[in-house]
Amino acid sequence: MRKRRDRVLAALLPLIARFAAAQTIPDIHDSLEPLTLPDETHALAFSIAAVVVLMLAFAIWRIWRARSRLRRNPIESPEARARRRLGLIECVTPRLFFTELHDVLVEYLEHRVVTEASRRTSSELVEVLDEIPGIQGDWRKSIADFLAKCDHARFSPSVIDCDPTPSVAECLNLISRLATLPTMSIAKRRRA
Repeated sequence: MRKRRDRVLAALLPLIARFAAAQTIPDIHDSLEPLTLPDETHALAFSIAAVVVLMLAFAIWRIWRARSRLRRNPIESPEARARRRLGLIECVTPRLFFTELHDVLVEYLEHRVVTEASRRTSSELVEVLDEIPGIQGDWRKSIADFLAKCDHARFSPSVIDCDPTPSVAECLNLISRLATLPTMSIAKRRRA
């Protein structure tokens, strides 16, 4: 089969050569005008404009999102936030209840009195509270006792009574007393 194809090609080749020699092919340079190449600056300008539009759209979206969040969640004072959180506390288990109480008081302390209060242990917080002139004597002792009670309930294996009313009232009392202090903060102190 291959030999037959080779024979047919051998017979057609001289015919193709004669036909090509008889025909004249015009020169491209003589008959066509030169093409102009596309300008690269148009693509570059379009790319830059597209990036600027996308960045502007992203910035507008971020601003709109931040404003809509503020409308939904107006900024509340630390006192109002602490009172709201204390009103929502439920006593599912003593450990969770006292953990939430501890978190509310420590968050309030962090916003009003002590910087980085949430990063300190209860004993470190009591030491820092000793340095604040407005919190002395019985008041400091009541804060230390409340934090110790919360720590005992959070970390002790024993079962503790989970009556939320007195503990929430005690936390509210501490927050109310702390609200009378002028806003101040202790300089960041490295943990020992």
